[in-house]
Formats: sequence, structure tokens, C-alpha cells
Amino acid sequence: MRLTRDRYVTICQQFLVTATVVAVGASAAGVMTLEIVTPEAQAPVVDARGLAPAVDVTEGYAATEAVTPKVREVKVSGIAEDVAKAPAKTPAKTPAKSSSRTQSQAPTTSSARKLAAVSTPTKVTGYATVGVTWKAGTELAEDDIAVQVRTRKDGAWSGWTTAEYHDEHGPDAGTAEAALASRPGTDAVVVGDVDEVQMRAETKDGKAPADLELAVIDPGAAKVVKEPAAIDTAKLGSGSAATHGDGAAAELDLVAMKTAPKPTIYSRAQWGANEKLRDKGSLRYGTVKTGFIHHTVNANNYTAEQVPALLRGIYAYHTQSRGWSDIGYNYLVDRFGRIWEGRYGGVDRAVVGAHTLGYNEYAFAMSAIGNFDIAQPPQAVLDAYAKLFAWKLSLYNIRADATKLWVKDRNLYAINGHRDVGRTACPGKYLYAKIPSIRAAAQAIQNGAQIPADPVNRPMVAAPKDLKPPTTTPASAVAQPRITLPARTSIADNGWPDLLVKSKSTGAIQVVPTQGILSYSGRIVSKGNWSAMGILAAVGDLNGDGKSDVLGKNRKTGTTRVFLGDGAGRVSRAGIAPTKAFARVKTITAVRDFNRDGKNDVVGIDKKTGALLLYGGLGNGTFKPPVVLSRTWPYSRTAGVGDFNGDKQPDLVAVSGDRTLYLIAGAARGTKLAKPVRIGTLGAGVNTLFGWGDLSGDSKPDVMVRSNGTGLSSIYSGTGKGALGQAFGPFRSLAGLAKASLAPMVGSGAADVVALDSASRLVVVPNNGRRNTSAPLPSNLKVPGATQVLNVGDWNRNGKGDVVVRTSSGNQLVLYPGLGNGKFGQPRSLGTGWKSVTRLAAVGDVTGDGYPDLMGRIGSGPMLIFPGYGLKAFKAPRLAPASLRTFNQIGTAAWSTRGAAFVSADGSFVPLAGGAAVGTALRSANGAVNPAYDSYVGVGDVDGDGVADLLAREKGTGVIWLLPGKTSGGFAPRMWVATGFAGYQLIG
Repeated sequence: MRLTRDRYVTICQQFLVTATVVAVGASAAGVMTLEIVTPEAQAPVVDARGLAPAVDVTEGYAATEAVTPKVREVKVSGIAEDVAKAPAKTPAKTPAKSSSRTQSQAPTTSSARKLAAVSTPTKVTGYATVGVTWKAGTELAEDDIAVQVRTRKDGAWSGWTTAEYHDEHGPDAGTAEAALASRPGTDAVVVGDVDEVQMRAETKDGKAPADLELAVIDPGAAKVVKEPAAIDTAKLGSGSAATHGDGAAAELDLVAMKTAPKPTIYSRAQWGANEKLRDKGSLRYGTVKTGFIHHTVNANNYTAEQVPALLRGIYAYHTQSRGWSDIGYNYLVDRFGRIWEGRYGGVDRAVVGAHTLGYNEYAFAMSAIGNFDIAQPPQAVLDAYAKLFAWKLSLYNIRADATKLWVKDRNLYAINGHRDVGRTACPGKYLYAKIPSIRAAAQAIQNGAQIPADPVNRPMVAAPKDLKPPTTTPASAVAQPRITLPARTSIADNGWPDLLVKSKSTGAIQVVPTQGILSYSGRIVSKGNWSAMGILAAVGDLNGDGKSDVLGKNRKTGTTRVFLGDGAGRVSRAGIAPTKAFARVKTITAVRDFNRDGKNDVVGIDKKTGALLLYGGLGNGTFKPPVVLSRTWPYSRTAGVGDFNGDKQPDLVAVSGDRTLYLIAGAARGTKLAKPVRIGTLGAGVNTLFGWGDLSGDSKPDVMVRSNGTGLSSIYSGTGKGALGQAFGPFRSLAGLAKASLAPMVGSGAADVVALDSASRLVVVPNNGRRNTSAPLPSNLKVPGATQVLNVGDWNRNGKGDVVVRTSSGNQLVLYPGLGNGKFGQPRSLGTGWKSVTRLAAVGDVTGDGYPDLMGRIGSGPMLIFPGYGLKAFKAPRLAPASLRTFNQIGTAAWSTRGAAFVSADGSFVPLAGGAAVGTALRSANGAVNPAYDSYVGVGDVDGDGVADLLAREKGTGVIWLLPGKTSGGFAPRMWVATGFAGYQLIG
């Protein structure tokens, strides 16, 4: 079904650089002293009410009729090998005016590839889209070919712009659509209203792919009017899986979450889709297990009125030039936050698209219209993603912040970037860096929608009639069997322990999911010895392959080379682009795209003059001649931190000789610097400063400081307004490392540490990308008179975490079964007679029968085990053996039932190994607490190191700290977790 063909190409002309980072409140003066400790401020909790309403656009510009785009395919012949190697006849600088160029007049190409083809200038009409395709069946890897386009307007040629080629964009192999998709090619590029377009292709061997064609698409003209979005998803039903025709269950049980707020979506008709262009017989439905974020790689400066034409160009390129059955994406979002229906079939259904090769059957995708490898995505786009993904995922009972979903052949997040499943730069580095904040915002939207029936008002299921009271004479102690004690089942079903909190005023229970604690761990070692490097700096992507690289200067020769990263944490020892340009500097520091030209840059300090020099990257591993940013630079350490003050210009943070920390804001597109502003003071022993951008996952730039004496490091979050906030850490993993710097080296988008170890090997210490906690889940459970709430694990053995409540009299236990989404179902009595039982605690399955158990004692008697029996409540109690291990055991050795056991605020206890008071958390074997804290709770392994930990609330501040458990039974230095919990009772 190939008509005359038109292709979709957009030349990106805006270059914005903004970094992302975690923010929290600073002191009134905005100045802090930075020690390697964890200060007592807090990172903000995501609140759905704070989201900008950009998605709820009530009116927008839409086409009034269907339009048939005009597609023109221009054959492009390969050029001779001697022409490809010949010196270019065109000056390096683009002339102001030019007539049509011949093939031999093409500009010079990169050294990595050879010029293979150049098209003749081709006339363009309408708000055009272009693309380049080649013969069906030709398999090219993404690095086998590079395609660029340029345009002419009013006699002047633009620069060359990359037309992205991703071999993993398209229908899944083996499908009918894949069989019909006859031509591989680049992504569409919107060139807009220009006079002519020209393409060139470079390949490794200098040979052009067979049947090379330039597709030029006129999307056609249509009257554009302002009108409301046509699709109101609130009128599409409840979103039950039964309505989707995808083989899912016809009825959802109590675990199903309530559908998130439904966004309005602009229809295909509103962008003028001619339904005759798609292959109606190829429409298929799959299922939704996850979602993907893409970008279209076109210009970012289009107007609202141009969006319908822009979409028609993409549609025509996908169907007519590529041969796909329809537009590839399920949804698209413009830079104004308006969501558009993409592939036909129903926005609330599991339509199989052609967006993420290998996963189209199991996922949906929304593509942001723009190039977010060179520009920061607008907040309206992020809000649109959060709302669309919250709604779509909730239709399939999927939490937006889920981190471990089995999809086809691997575990994925609920919300992923395209690069998470393929070797591609999509959805662009700046949009990819925003995905953690999109997940958090989408989950906050889902949380706000969960308001099921109050289980307290539902009739309680009576306890079994033959249940014996806990005061029954206990059986003799039995040695604990050799069992593997599983982690307690998460109530939020996210794979990490949950903290339950009860409001002191209302008795409302909230579930606070932990997320694994932000940290740097593990070491990825590159081959070779790097001791010859006098300077070594991680600098981001310098050669345009989407992977971060390292810049190294040989101390003897003064030659600097680019050492290419592989995107998985390793760096090639064979450097490229040798240069003496850095011979004059004593330091090299990455500053991202400081001059805002779309390429990564570095700064260096001149050894003789002390001037700060900016070296602008050219995107091929080489640099422009240096520009003087400051004739004097009186600072001992300098870090590039991205947009630290929120003015959309990358900034620097530097330390003076007296350890004062300054913000030196960038100005005039990176060619000038603003006056220094004091923002903090490094503490004693803190003498190293790092930066990149967002280190903590809150989309605001941060800084990292390190003590060379202890090797401990901490992240200080930026507020996004030029000040510092909460500290994260300390991290002990950088001890013994030299020449450390930061850049995202393993493809997660988070900045990793790059350094040399004691053997002069280059190592990468990855940022685990975790967030300490996610947004609290407001459960449907209120127990104002409860004397205890126990997070018991999967009591009824249905795979969901449950809680047991001790009533106001202290005499009865009530089971509230968890539904896996932070909510609870119908209560069930577990019997009475518990008033005399003290130190009652949930300890997991300590008997080895598969059921979670409780422990406690009567009066001052010995510790007893109350063996859980699921819906049958309890088996007969028994004496606890002399030593035990539990799921929340602090330390890996067994603990003595007559030794040290920490008593929590509600009278329960947290077992501690070793039989003696340990560290600063405990003061004596009778459970007296360190006066710095007023409440403790043991919830299991919070930081993911395999050892249970303690959460402690600081007295008077409401700040919750992690006291990391050690194998020996002691505690590592505390780490900040969350704040705002002064008015709550902590529950384990």
C-alpha cells in the first residue's frame, strides 16, 4: 500500500540545557555547612494536588476535516568511492546564500564513516516532514549508517541535522505488520515551512544502502479551529480488563485498584487522519503489562496550530514510506501538554503498536513531539505523561511506580524509556532523566484515586470457635529449624519493606513504601592500567553515540584523548581524537552543554594564568578553541551542576581556599559568568566536590562532597533555586578511589562515580537510582482506638501483606487482609484474651510451617511464640527456644530470648543479635532508648544489603532516619529517609 510518499523530518533549532536533581528546603539564609553527616531537613513528598493541570487542556487547535498527505519519494544514488574520499570543495562555514549543491560539493564527513550518498536539493511544499528509507530486508545496525538533513529557506542553507535511525522502532518480527513493513529507515523529521531539503548518508564502508530514497511529505492543508478535545476517557467505562478483548480476566477481584483520573485526548479526526491510509485488517489487540516513553526527534519550536499537520506527516511517513499499518505510537503529546490519539483502535484498549521492537504486544507507548536529546522537556509534557500513564496503567491494575514487572523475557519498570529495552538514545537524555519524577507523579495520581469502602464498617468475620486463648499453657520449646526466613510481604506490593504510620489525631493508617535507599554500590572495572593519566574526568557523551565517555590527559606527553564508554559502565582503553589542546590546563571538569549548542563541553584551569577556559565540544570527540570564562579563578574545586538556580542556563559550583562554597551562575549562553553567590561551607575534612546534575531523583541538580580522610561522601540536594537542602548518605563506597568524577555511565540516566582504584584501574561505581520512599498511600483503614498495629506479612497466604490490629481494650486481635495496593479488606477476628500479653511483635515465620508468627510474653514471664495459622488464627502457644532468628533480625547471628531486645513505642520489640546493647541505637538490655530518638521500628532490610535495619524517628523533628544493620549486630552511620512524621505513630 505505497502511495506517492512523503517523509517526516524536523530540524531541531532550540538548544536548552537543564539538569535535574533532588530538592529540599534550605535554611533561611540559604547557606549551609556541609559535613559528611546527614542533616535534618527533608525531601518533599510527591503530592498529586501539586501537579500542573497542563494535561486538562479544554480547548486546542484541531483540523476540521480528513486530509490526504502528498508523499514524494526521491531516488538517491550512491556516490563513487573516490568522491566520498575527496576533499570537500565547500568551505567549512555555511554560506549565507547558496544555489543548489551538487553531490561532489557535499561537506566533509566524520572520520568514523565515509560519505555514501548525497541527494540533490529537493523542493518542499507545505509544513513538510522528511525521512530516508532503503531496500526491504536490508539489516543495518544503528551505528552502521548516519543520515543527516538540511534545509534552504530564502536562499540560505541551515546546518546539517541528524535524522535519527533506530533499528528497534517498528512492528515486532514475525507479525503480519512486520511482513508488510517493507522498508527500513530513519525516524521522521519535521522540517516545516522551507523551500528545499537535502540529505546525506555516511556508512562504514562508504557504500549506500540499496534503493535509497528521500521521502518528502506535504501533510496537506486543513482548516484549523479551536475546539475541545473529542475523547473524554471518563465516558469510556470503568476500564475493566473485560472490556479490552485482550484475554484478561472478565472480573477483577478486590486487589484491583480504582481507575485513576481520566484525561481528555484529542482524536485522530482532530489531527485530520485519513483512515484510508491505514491497513484496517492489521488492527490487533494484546495486553498491557508496561508502558514506554519515546520522543519524535523533531523541532521543539512548532506552534499549537501546526501540530495537526505535524502528526499527519508522521502518519504518512509511517504508513506510506515505511509500510507500517498505521502510525506507530499509541499516543503522542505536544509541547503544550495536549495528548493526541495515535494508532487506531481505542485509547482505552490494548492496541498493538509499532513503537518498541519486541514489546509491542505487551505495552503501550506515548511519544513526545520534540527532540529531548538537546532540550529539556516542558513541565506540561511531564504532567501529561504522568496523567496518561497513571490512567492507562490503572486500567490493568498496575502501580505506576512498580519496579519489577515480568514482561515477556525480563523485569521492567511500569514506566520505561525506550532505551531500557534497546540500544537507542530514545527518548533523549533530558526526557529520560525525568522518568523517575514521572513515575512518582503518576503514582501520586493513582494514590489519590484509591478510595474503596471502609473495612471498619464491614461486618467482622468471627474467630474460629475452637481457638484457644494465648494464655493457654505453652508447649515446650523446640529448637528453631534450619529455615530460610523470607522478607516480609510488601503491603504496597513493590518488593521493598513498608513503613506503616498511624495518625495520632484520627487513627488513619498510611502505608509509606520504602524504595531501597539511594546509594552507590558495586564496582565495574575497565581493562588496562590508567596510571599514566594525570587528569581523568567523566564528561558525558562526546562523540554522539549516546554513551558517556571519559577524557584523559597523559601526564608525560600532555596528550589528551577521548576514551569511549560502552553504556554498561566500561571504558575502552584505546582513546580517540588525540589533542594537545589541554596541555595548558591543570584540571578538566565536565559542564554538560554549557554553551547550549547541543554538545557536551568541559572547562579547565590554565596552569600559568589561573584563567578558567571553556572548551566547547563539537560532538565528534573534538573541541573548539578555548574561550576565557574568567581571567582569574580563585577556587580549589569546581563542579558543573547543570541549571542549579532555575534560569535554564547551566551553572558552576566552586570551593574557595577557606572551604566556602559558591554558586557561579552561567550567563549569555555560556559565554559569561554571573557574580559568585555564597551557598555553604564545607565541613572539616571535606575537600572534594563533584557535580553533574540530578543525583537524587527529584529532577533538581545536586552536589556531592567527599572527605579524603574517611572516603565518605554525601549528596546535598539542590532546591532548584540556587540553594542547598537535604543531605543523602553518607556513602562509604568511594573510599580508596582517586580522580573521581560523575557522569551517567550505565545507561540509567543517574550519574555514576568514575575513578581509579588502588591498582590504577578505571572503575565505575553505579548510582542505584533508588528513592528512599515513594508517596504515602492513604489507606482505607482507620483504627483510632487501637493499642497496636502489627505489620505481620502474608498472614492468610494469598501473596499480599496484611496487618493485625490490637483493639483499644488490648484484649482482641483483628486481621485486616491487604489487597496489595495499600488498601485492606474485610476484618476478621483472631480471638480474645490478649490483654495480659506484653511485648507483642510480628517476627515472621519462625516455626518453619509457612505461616507468619507473633511473639510476646505474659507479664514478666519467658518469651512465647504464638504460631500463626492463617484464617484459623493461631495454633497453641509454645515457649521460645533460647535463641532465634527473625525476618527483621538486626545482625545475622541468633538473638537470645533473655538478652537484648529493643522495645518500641507501642510495646513491641525489635530483636537484636549478640545478646547485648549495640551501638548508639540502644543503651541497655532493658530497651532504654538513645535520647536522640523517640520511636523505633524494625521493618526488615530497607537498604537492600541482605541485613535487617532499624528506622528511628528523631525527637522533636519528625525526621525518620535509617540505622543500617550490620552483620555483627551493630549499626552503620545513619542515613536520612523522610520527614514530616511528628504527628504519627510508627508501625513495623
